[in-house]
Amino acid sequence: MFSLTRVVRDLVVSPRHSTETSLANPGGSTFGNGFRGGLQTLARVALGPISAVPRTALQLPELLRALGERGLAIPAERRCTPNAALALRALAGFVRGDGAIRDGYLSLLTATMDSAVADHVHPAFLDLLGQLGSDELRLLASLQAGGPFPLLSLSSRLRHGGATRVELRHFSLLGIQAGCENPVRTPAYLDNLARLGLIEIRPTRITDDVRMFGELEDHPTVVAARARIEEQPPVRIGPISEPIVADVQYKSLFLTAFGRQFQVACFFRPDGADPVRGSG
Repeated sequence: MFSLTRVVRDLVVSPRHSTETSLANPGGSTFGNGFRGGLQTLARVALGPISAVPRTALQLPELLRALGERGLAIPAERRCTPNAALALRALAGFVRGDGAIRDGYLSLLTATMDSAVADHVHPAFLDLLGQLGSDELRLLASLQAGGPFPLLSLSSRLRHGGATRVELRHFSLLGIQAGCENPVRTPAYLDNLARLGLIEIRPTRITDDVRMFGELEDHPTVVAARARIEEQPPVRIGPISEPIVADVQYKSLFLTAFGRQFQVACFFRPDGADPVRGSG
C-alpha cells in the first residue's frame, strides 16, 4: 500500500534509494513507473471528491522533486519522518494552492522533516496558511526584524472636539517594501494578520520616539489626505464656526511570538534561501 510517510522516508530519511535516482533523472522510467500508481492514490487521499484529480495528480511529481531537493539539503543527522496526518494536509494545500501559498505548504512540510525546527510547526499553521493570500505571505516574510514598524492614521474632527471620521487608516510603506502585487490593500492585509494573531498593532505612548514616522508624514498620500481635511469648510455650531482639523494617530506594528514561530516554519528552507521574494 502506498503512503506519503513511506515516500517522505525514501526522499528524506533514506535518500540513497531508487528515489534519489528518480529525482536526478525525473524523465526516466524509474520515476514514471515507480510512482505513477502511488501518486494517483495519494492525490485521491489528499483531495477527496475533487473533480480535478487528473490535473492535480500531474502536479505531484513536481512536489516530490522539490521535496526531495529540500530534503537532501537537510543534514543527514537532522532528517526525520514527518507526522503522516500533517503531511497529507500539507500535500492537499500544495496541490490546491499556487505561487507563494504553494511554497508555504512545501516549506511547512520540509520543516517537519528537520528535527532542528520540527517542534516549531504548530498544527494550526496549516489552517492559518489556508486563510492567507500571497501578498499577505510576502508582507509577513518582510517583517523579519519583528518591529516596531510605523503605521499612521489620519482622522478629521472639529478643532474643539466632537465626532471624528477616519480618512486614512494604517498607512505604511510595508506593502511596497515587501513587493506586494496590490500594496494599496496593505491595511486590509494587516487586519487579517492581526486577526490570526501573527502581528500586534499598538498605539504609541507619549514617551515613544516618533521620528520613525517622519517618512510617512511626508509621503504624498498623507500630505494629500491632510490637505483634503483642512480644505473642508468650517462647521457652524450656533454662533461658533468650528474649523475641521486633521488628527494624526501613530501606531506601531510588532510580530507576535506566535507570528515568529509561523515565520520559522512557513518560510523554512534548509539552504537558508529566501522562499517568498522569488515566488509568484
